[in-house]
Amino acid sequence: MAKFITDIPFFWGLVVVSILAAIFALRTWLQTRRVAQDAQADWDYRVSENMQDLRLTQDAYVRAYTKVHAPRAAKYITMTLTAVLVLTVPAFTLLQLAMHGIWQISGQSRTFEPPFLVYQFAIFFGIIGLWIALIGWFTKRYYRDAPGLMRDELIYERAGFMPDAKLTVGPNPTHIDCLVFSENTVDGRKISQIIFANALGLTQKTDDNWQDSGQICDVYSDGSGMNVHIHASTSEEGFNKDTHPFFFTRDYDKEIRYTIIVLSPDAYGVFDEIRGTGIQMDKITGSKTSRMCSFSCGKMDIFIYDERG
Repeated sequence: MAKFITDIPFFWGLVVVSILAAIFALRTWLQTRRVAQDAQADWDYRVSENMQDLRLTQDAYVRAYTKVHAPRAAKYITMTLTAVLVLTVPAFTLLQLAMHGIWQISGQSRTFEPPFLVYQFAIFFGIIGLWIALIGWFTKRYYRDAPGLMRDELIYERAGFMPDAKLTVGPNPTHIDCLVFSENTVDGRKISQIIFANALGLTQKTDDNWQDSGQICDVYSDGSGMNVHIHASTSEEGFNKDTHPFFFTRDYDKEIRYTIIVLSPDAYGVFDEIRGTGIQMDKITGSKTSRMCSFSCGKMDIFIYDERG
């Protein structure tokens, strides 16, 4: 039978393949570390700028970011080269045995006699075929297992979110004009009380002269430091930039939206009670069997999670 080194010179290419595999493995490791650091830095920036999604934990965000930006090309090249290194020698041995068997079956015909032309060509093209098959298989997996957009990965991560506090607010505190709930101040305050005190079970505290502005502010909280501020104007002029700057945005500023996340014993029951107030509700999600109900109203996005999961 043919000798592995002397009769099939192209197998010396495995040395080159092993070097390339080591290079791409190192590159994959370095790029993966950098992506993890970038993910952490991006999360820290979002937290510092109060831009983080409250329905995502740090681990979930880093996981999604790493999956989307991972160095997949270098990883799959490394896997392909490693498979070539691992499988080539066994494949070479099996091809040798097969060709030797064919030679014996043929009555030791000179056509198939080792290590002549047909014998070496069969092994050569057999190994080349193996390599092409491995490249094709890993290429198919590369495209099949490609991650979605960052948005899609974050949606997937949010689907498994469960708050661990009764009230989570961002930015904290929220600042909402009671006229969002009704056209007049009295009814707006009553409806906000039904929503935040009665339905959501938060504690209400009223400040009749909020920060010496002469305006009323109903503060709803669960006692954890998270607060929902519902502002009501006592004057015809309404609010001004000095006392209520959060109601005034410059042309180039992004509108502030507030996220309110509440943990409730009966999410759909709470949602149904809020809907009964008749307020304008957009982007409604959830049903009686849902673990989370949500809706948008004005600048608020409210998510009500069921404690039962």
